[in-house]
Amino acid sequence: MAKAATSKRYAQALFAIAQEKGVAEAWMSDLKELVGIFENSTVQAFMDTPRVRAEEKQRLVADVARGYDSMVSNLIGLLVSRGSTGMLAGIADSFGELLNTSLGKTRATVTTAIPMQVEQRKRLATSLTESVRMDVVLETAEDPEIIGGVVVRVGDQVVDGSVRTKLASLGLKLAQESIR
Repeated sequence: MAKAATSKRYAQALFAIAQEKGVAEAWMSDLKELVGIFENSTVQAFMDTPRVRAEEKQRLVADVARGYDSMVSNLIGLLVSRGSTGMLAGIADSFGELLNTSLGKTRATVTTAIPMQVEQRKRLATSLTESVRMDVVLETAEDPEIIGGVVVRVGDQVVDGSVRTKLASLGLKLAQESIR
């Protein structure tokens, strides 16, 4: 929980600066790219190895961060110096939430057993936009364990229409009925 709170504070500070400079969307793009780089298993292993000196890690960061805005590069350097590059994804997520809110958007995560077709995604995004009265940025995930149906998360609200949940609920009802 402490890492999540710290990630959020970093994101808030970075977002405030980005808003002031008018570069929030560009920095979001930069953060997404950098998350991809730092989630690479080879880069993670290099950063997590105690035998690699801090100067070598900073050199790698300087090379990787070349071409990004200096504030974003400085953030990466700070995270490396504190051994906290694992927080970068959380910072990017929080930054993205702040950006979406500032643009009047919200993020919805939809989990299905199989990949959704483009038309299904469009219809669901339209329906959710009407429901929450905000533009919805739809993110999809697949989880075959839900068997079928859909699980939708918008903010801290969850609508679970999965077959797995319905079967579990039916099982509980049957168990309660057989006890009586």
